[in-house]
Amino acid sequence: MNVVVPDYPTVMHALVAQAERGSDGSRMTVVPEPGRMETRRYDEVLEDALRCAAVLAEHGVGRGDRVLFCLPTSWTFVTAFFGCQLLGAAPTAIAVPTSFGRAAGFDGQVKELVAYLRPAAVVARAAVVEASEAVADTVFIDGDELLERAASAEASLRQFRLPSEDELAFVQCTSGSTGRPKGVMISHANLAANLMQSAVATGWSAEDTTVSWLPLYHDMGLMSGIMVPTYTGSDTVLMPPTQFLRSPVEWLRNISAMGGTLAAAPNFAYGYTADRVRDSDLANVDLSSWRMAFCGAEPIHPGTIERFVDRFQQWGLRQDVFMPCYGMAEATLTITMSPHNAPVRVDTIDRTAAGTHGQVIDVEPDDPNGMQVVACGAAVVGTEVRVVDGDGNPLGDNQIGDIQFRSPARTIGYFGLPQETAAAIAEPDWWKTGDVGYLRDGEIRITGRSKDLIIIRGANYFPSDFEQAVESVPGVRLGTVVAVGHRPEDGDSEELHLIVESYVPADQQEPLRQAVRSAVSAKTGVPVAQVHLVPRRSIPKTTSGKLQRAKARQLFIENPASSPA
Repeated sequence: MNVVVPDYPTVMHALVAQAERGSDGSRMTVVPEPGRMETRRYDEVLEDALRCAAVLAEHGVGRGDRVLFCLPTSWTFVTAFFGCQLLGAAPTAIAVPTSFGRAAGFDGQVKELVAYLRPAAVVARAAVVEASEAVADTVFIDGDELLERAASAEASLRQFRLPSEDELAFVQCTSGSTGRPKGVMISHANLAANLMQSAVATGWSAEDTTVSWLPLYHDMGLMSGIMVPTYTGSDTVLMPPTQFLRSPVEWLRNISAMGGTLAAAPNFAYGYTADRVRDSDLANVDLSSWRMAFCGAEPIHPGTIERFVDRFQQWGLRQDVFMPCYGMAEATLTITMSPHNAPVRVDTIDRTAAGTHGQVIDVEPDDPNGMQVVACGAAVVGTEVRVVDGDGNPLGDNQIGDIQFRSPARTIGYFGLPQETAAAIAEPDWWKTGDVGYLRDGEIRITGRSKDLIIIRGANYFPSDFEQAVESVPGVRLGTVVAVGHRPEDGDSEELHLIVESYVPADQQEPLRQAVRSAVSAKTGVPVAQVHLVPRRSIPKTTSGKLQRAKARQLFIENPASSPA
C-alpha cells in the first residue's frame, strides 16, 4: 500500500500558503442569489477569518472548545468556520431548521446537539438564537452580528497559532439514517490526509474551479466546496442548496459562467437536473469545461447517469464526465474513487444469488432477474478496503459481504461515545462501514446496507431493487419510496411493504397501488403485502436527503396512528 504524504500538515497551513499568493491567488465566490456574486481572494478570506476568530474569542471560545454552526451557505459560514479553527476550536455544522419557533428551532435538533456536544458557543441565524433557552456554559451568537462585528475597525486581527495535526479539525455529525446522529471526530491529520488523497485521485489543482450547491453541513459539501479547494489553492463557487432545488439550471449556468471543471452531487441531483431543466433555460450555457462529475453519498443508478449525459451532451457535456465514488464521514470523506474519465462500469448480477447466497453471478443486461451495480472505484492512496463475512474473515473477489476500510483519514472515534466507537472497529484498525458489497478487480461495488436487508422466506433482498421498480411508475415522486420488511405478529417471515409518496388525487390512488404492485412483481417476482401511499414530504429523511427507512417503518407500519396526515 502506498503512503499518503500531505502537502500541508493542516488545512490552516494551506490557507495561509494560499493567502501568501496575494493578488495572484485563487478565489472563493458565494452566489447568494442568481445574478449576484460575492468574490474574495484567499488573503481576504484569511483576514476575515482572523477577525471572526477575534470576535469568537471575545465570546470566550478557545482552544479545545466545540462550536456549533447553524448557518446557511454564506460568507458568515466560511469565515466563522475558519476563524473557529484558527482558535484551535472544533466547529460542527448542522442544517438550519426549515421553520422556526420552539419546536422546530431550538427545541429540535439544535437543543439535542447542544446537550450532546456541549459547545462553548452556537453561531446561528437570528431566529434560532431568539428561540434558544439559557444553557450553562454555552453562548448563542447571531451569525449576522458576528460578521458585522468582525468587519468593524475595532475587531483586532488576533494573533493565532497554527493547529497541530493531533488537534480536532471539526466534528461531523452523521446523518442519522440508521439511528441518532453521532459526532464523528476528525483530526487535522485525518483531514490533511483525505484532502491529499482526494487531490491525488482526481488531479485537483490550482487550475480547477469547483461549483457546489451541496449543503456545507454535509461532509461532501464541506469537503468539495471549501476544504479541497483551500488545500489545493483552487477557485470555488458556493451556491445555497435552496437555490439549486428551486432552479437546478442555476447550477449549470454557474458552471458555464465560471468555467467550472469539477462538481459533486448525489445520484438524485443528476436525475433531478435532467428532468427539471428545459432547453429554453440553457441559452448560452456551455458545459465543455466540466471535466469531472463526482457521484456518491447514495446508491448510484446507471440509468440516471446515462440520462444526464444524454440530456446535456449537446451543451458540451463530456460523455466520460462521471466519476462514481464511495465515502463516509468516518473516513473524513473519500474511500474509493473511479479512474479519471473512464467509462462508468456497471455489473448486471443475478439478484437471487446475490441476496440469498452472497454470490456474484453475472447475467445479461436484459435478464429479468438481473440487478445493476455500479463500480465505485479503487481505494484512494493510503487507504485499504476489504470485504468480510459474518465472522470477520476476508472474502475474495465476487463475494458479497461487509465492507471495511482503514486509512490515515479514518476518524479517531465518535465524540463522547466510546462504546459505539469500539463496536465500529474490527481489530486491529479496520472500520466497519455498515455497507454491503463486493470487490472485483480491486474496485468496490455497493449493494446495500447490512441493516436494510429485507429477508422474505429465507431470501435476502436489497431495498433499492424494489424502490427503483416503484419509481418507474407514473404518479410516484422520484426519490420518495421506501421498501421495508415487516413481520406481522402471527407471521413466519417478513413481508414486503412499500411506503410511497404520491401526487395523484384520491380517486386515482387504488389504480396507482395496483400499478406499483405490478411493477415490483414484474421486476423482482416478489409479491407486495401493502402499498402505503402518503402525502408529499411525509417520508422522513436525514438533513443530507437520505431516506430514513427505520423511522418510516415505525411511522407508517408499526405505529400508523401517529403518522403525519
